[in-house]
Amino acid sequence: MATIDLPEKEVFNQQVETIERRIQGITRSNNMAGLLNNNFKKWLSSSSMSPLKLTEELDTNSDGVISGDEFASLLGKMTGERPPEWVVELVFSFVNADVKKGIPLNDWMAFLAASGLDIPDELFKEKIEVTGSIGILEEQIATGEQLSVTVSFNVDVVAYEFSITELNSGTTLHNQLTPNSDMDRPDFDEFHIEFDAPGNYIAELRHLGLRLDQHQFSVVPAVEAVRDEPTQEEAIPTNEHPVEEVHISEKGFGAFVTRIEHLKLRSEAQALIAESPSYAAQCTIESVSRTLLGVGEYRNGYTAHCLADEGFLMRVMLKPCEVPPLAGERFEKTVALHDWDVALKQLICLEA
Repeated sequence: MATIDLPEKEVFNQQVETIERRIQGITRSNNMAGLLNNNFKKWLSSSSMSPLKLTEELDTNSDGVISGDEFASLLGKMTGERPPEWVVELVFSFVNADVKKGIPLNDWMAFLAASGLDIPDELFKEKIEVTGSIGILEEQIATGEQLSVTVSFNVDVVAYEFSITELNSGTTLHNQLTPNSDMDRPDFDEFHIEFDAPGNYIAELRHLGLRLDQHQFSVVPAVEAVRDEPTQEEAIPTNEHPVEEVHISEKGFGAFVTRIEHLKLRSEAQALIAESPSYAAQCTIESVSRTLLGVGEYRNGYTAHCLADEGFLMRVMLKPCEVPPLAGERFEKTVALHDWDVALKQLICLEA
């Protein structure tokens, strides 16, 4: 006999109840089915056979299913003669099984339980309590920075749910169900999130609707670089120390970035960005993070961290997509300029 590994007892009992309801529905409108069901229960009760012994005698080829032929042999022992095929098909309908494919042992055991036999407790899987935790090292980050998040579990999970809510407004900014096929491992996942708006946030990890862990953190505005006022000596050049004039080309995306890098205030950069046209970006994606906040259709999307062919780093908020690009892929699209990260000296763009 093949090995029998039943699910947790609570799950198994739900399966038994489903079969009982199905049998009741069939026998209510089919007198022959009701007679067969009653005779089968009486034979099981009088046979004094355990579910394991009965299954061992039936599953003669140890393939893990009770075939139509094997069950017909059992009915032959009950009645003294081999039953016609329609009788086997009728009984198989109790568990919604195909005679040609047979009844899997899990369903067979549930059918025996629905017919009055007690299933040994040692056949059931032990119920395992799933625990999980959120790993966030930073208690505070600045807008535009990446927040590194890990989630881990004590056992493999089929999927998990991760959400982030702004505490002051109560608005849920992010709520995503991640299957284990998208996780780094079935018991572990790591990802990065980028915030564009300050606030107090709480991250929550759930499994099958049950909250496993939560973590609070805050996002503060990025600090703008402060430009010192020049002293009189600095402001008035002398003939001995002439000021070297920086010549910047006005053409091309790279030239624009070079020009904006010479600005010290974010307000100056924003004014320049507001007047700038769109550019054709040609770069390589180094990493991709989730963007919880953003503008319009870019909210809750993805941000590509790119290295432009001209040699500067930039970030591009991507339009909504089911499958984000991967690190190492090329990004060659038109982008609209959106913001300037003074701290990282990076241009933030929108995919046009």
